[in-house]
Amino acid sequence: MAKVQDVARYILEKRSDQGHATTTFALQKFLYYSQAWMLVSRSIPLFNDEISAWEHGPVVRSIWNYCRNRRYISPRDIPDGDTDALLPNEEILITRILNLYADIPDACLGDELEKASHLDKPWQDAYCNNNKVITQNVIHDYYASLQADPSIAHGARIPMLADISNVTYISDEDSAFLDNLLAR
Repeated sequence: MAKVQDVARYILEKRSDQGHATTTFALQKFLYYSQAWMLVSRSIPLFNDEISAWEHGPVVRSIWNYCRNRRYISPRDIPDGDTDALLPNEEILITRILNLYADIPDACLGDELEKASHLDKPWQDAYCNNNKVITQNVIHDYYASLQADPSIAHGARIPMLADISNVTYISDEDSAFLDNLLAR
């Protein structure tokens, strides 16, 4: 399993390679969404570090130490990150998440990701109930429900997971349809 520093450096390198600068806010939210969609697609965490619900959205505390007192962060700011530690399916997933947000200007991206995370139930529940840790189970359950039924109110953009996922999610409505079909 990759360390969160490996994932952070990968995110920063990919964005830099695409000509994007990355704010510390954006990095934190990309880590959160990468963890969320890995939990949904593979039922395993991308990294083991806890994610906390801070005022401005989800934060991985161990990466915050690299971000402190910076607006922008670059790959060289995380020298102990090793992008070779990521598996190919992890790289594909992270790249898809980054591409979902490529249309947002760099200077606005962190704020847009903050707004999106604030619309999502895991951050809302943890922050508003003073339970500052957003657990992997809560993250998984919420984003899996979005994968099954994207009509649920949410802020996150939903990546295509079918070719890298080892899990399939369906809505309650689709489940009932299949039950009826199989009962014939």
